[in-house]
Amino acid sequence: MKRWLVLCILALGSLSLAQQITVSAPVLTVSGELRISLVPNLIVVQRIPEPQGIVVVYVANRIEEVFVYHDRDLRARGWQRVKYESKKDGYKAEYRRGKAKARLEVKDKKGRIEVKVKEG
Repeated sequence: MKRWLVLCILALGSLSLAQQITVSAPVLTVSGELRISLVPNLIVVQRIPEPQGIVVVYVANRIEEVFVYHDRDLRARGWQRVKYESKKDGYKAEYRRGKAKARLEVKDKKGRIEVKVKEG
């Protein structure tokens, strides 16, 4: 009976510890002002730094979900969307935070999704 009680207490303790652990997506820093987090559960094929931005290529086919994720991430970080454009093969959006400007482009490249985030 004592062993059963000890096992139950250990099991409950491990469950409470498991509930406290949170997995967060890696954050990419473009500049001191601009940061983005990667979409969880998608494979990143390439990360290409550019002079004023970054290009991230995912293996995926859900372009709208990738755009919505990055759009929400930027707005949660204080960026305000001021322009939005939707085309057959992708999305474009512009953001502002004070005097700082940022652009988000998401394009479908036949099974791969290319995300460009640029400052300025």
